[in-house]
Amino acid sequence: MLILLRAIPSLILWLLLVPFCVGMLVNFILPRARRTIGITFILGYLVYMAVFEVIAITCMLKATYSAFTYCRQIFIVVVSVLAIAGIVRSFLKLRDGEKNYLTLFPGEAHADVFDLMSPRANPGFYKHDYSKESRIYWGIFFAIMAFQMIMSVVMASFDGDDAYYVVESLLAQKVDVMNTILPYTGSSTYLDIRHALAVITMWIAFIAKESGIHATILSHSVMPLFLIPLVYLVYVEIGRVLFRTRQQIIPVFMIIVSFLLMFGNVSIYTPATFFLMRTWQGKALVANLVFPMIFWIFLWMFEEAKQTPAPNRKEKEWEQPRRDWCPWIELFFVNMLSGTCSSLGVIFGSGLIALLTLVLLFYTRKIKVIFGALLCIIPNLVYLMIYFSIFLHK
Repeated sequence: MLILLRAIPSLILWLLLVPFCVGMLVNFILPRARRTIGITFILGYLVYMAVFEVIAITCMLKATYSAFTYCRQIFIVVVSVLAIAGIVRSFLKLRDGEKNYLTLFPGEAHADVFDLMSPRANPGFYKHDYSKESRIYWGIFFAIMAFQMIMSVVMASFDGDDAYYVVESLLAQKVDVMNTILPYTGSSTYLDIRHALAVITMWIAFIAKESGIHATILSHSVMPLFLIPLVYLVYVEIGRVLFRTRQQIIPVFMIIVSFLLMFGNVSIYTPATFFLMRTWQGKALVANLVFPMIFWIFLWMFEEAKQTPAPNRKEKEWEQPRRDWCPWIELFFVNMLSGTCSSLGVIFGSGLIALLTLVLLFYTRKIKVIFGALLCIIPNLVYLMIYFSIFLHK
């Protein structure tokens, strides 16, 4: 317990503060109405994980010895520079008096006169005074989420996959290797291409190394406390799109989602089972974090497609490109997160994106949708090229 208390500052730094500061650096790509704390954190976390994936795979393939040390040191330097730059940028924006540079979550920005008169304006983005009933529903949802987080720690389950995935993290933390020791026997082996490119285990090892917590304890007792709220944050953003003119319903929607996930253990293979019983595993994150993110971003694009340009107001030079390309850029990073979590996520994520892009193409009848889809799957194509090049070389 004493070790865990000492590790709390490091956990807060690397799981919350650094991703959020990175988000403050890159949230200029977001349309002004979507520049909330929640979406900024999601975007920062995606960029944060994308940087780790690039560094981890490079060190894994190029460094023969002490690969994890190189990965950890380079990542600390790069992500620290990005985080500091985000803090500096935020300070400059606030000093210049940009009140809506970053708004509270959910939707604390007040609409100005142009937003109220513009057909493009979406009232769901702006300030809402929640009723007493909505506040009670929010309280019920937070109580359910807290219950799930507590039970995921005190009733942590163990399964056969722990003998591989958790041990990979532990080997990186203790032996300074990246997928070159077979967890089942402890003998040296070639790079395990089946699991190597899914570097979520190496990221857990990084957090374990920086915090001083044993990788097994971190996986089972700490990561659910971070990942469960992150998944629900994405569902809240989905709710904000689905109920954009009735924000009071969002807490009810979240209660329903939380109950579906809590009572979804109808077999050992459902996403709900993985969500609460194998939260730290990459395939659990693909099913419960990556796929909902894909649906959220496409709902975002469908919502933008409904809006018509304001006839009497010229948008800023970069506002319309932000609306058009920001979702695809964010989807680019979601695909990188998918590869970080699981190689199968690259395949299934690409198929889901292709299907939803087809629907979006028929809905909008704009050819640029195809270009956006081609842009966002570039990480998947690069991932597969690396995978097959190593596989054929072996």
